[in-house]
Amino acid sequence: MFRQDKILVGLLIGLLYPIICFVIFYEIKSVLLEKNLIPDGAFKLQFLCIISVVTNVIPAGSFSRSKKDQSLKGIAGVTLFLVAGIIIYFYKGLVTN
Repeated sequence: MFRQDKILVGLLIGLLYPIICFVIFYEIKSVLLEKNLIPDGAFKLQFLCIISVVTNVIPAGSFSRSKKDQSLKGIAGVTLFLVAGIIIYFYKGLVTN
């Protein structure tokens, strides 16, 4: 399924990849806090969300190299949607701080 050049494949990968990366980054943060290797306010939720959306560059680059333009459009659409959601959700923290 993931080798097909369809928008739905790009939408699924573009949505699942940041979610999986967010969970991994959040768990790493929890382990580092538990072991007292980083201070309490080191990684805010905003930072983890932004970094997990930025990881969409990896599958987008892969689809770009393999000339799968429809899947790339799906990833780009989901990425823009996620960025808009982050901006709306964290608007006060992004503007005032």
